Amino acid sequence: YDLARILVRDWDELGPKVAGKLHFAVGGSDSFYLTNAVYDFEQLLLSEIGEDHGVEFVYGAHDGLGYQHCFRGYEYDEDGKPLPNSLTRLTYAQDVIPKMVDVWLKNAPAGADVTSWRY
Repeated sequence: YDLARILVRDWDELGPKVAGKLHFAVGGSDSFYLTNAVYDFEQLLLSEIGEDHGVEFVYGAHDGLGYQHCFRGYEYDEDGKPLPNSLTRLTYAQDVIPKMVDVWLKNAPAGADVTSWRY
């Protein structure tokens, strides 16, 4: 919650730096009770910054039940049904690391080595 307050307080400086770079995914029944903190974060941004804050929030629920800890967003089977968290959390690295690489490449300083570490 403190991060939300800092982001709002320093929005003029931080907003342009984080726009499109913050993505929160939390299960509707998070095992560590993080869901409400993420809801509070989103509500603070909406009330203080407005709809155009550029931060993504995804809340995981299926068939009326909330996803637990390690929810990372929805992934679907061949029939279009959401896969259970017990499966999707096993491929967390395969989903997140390519996204991180894209950000690293986009923000690499001029002349930085962006090839020798990519296989």
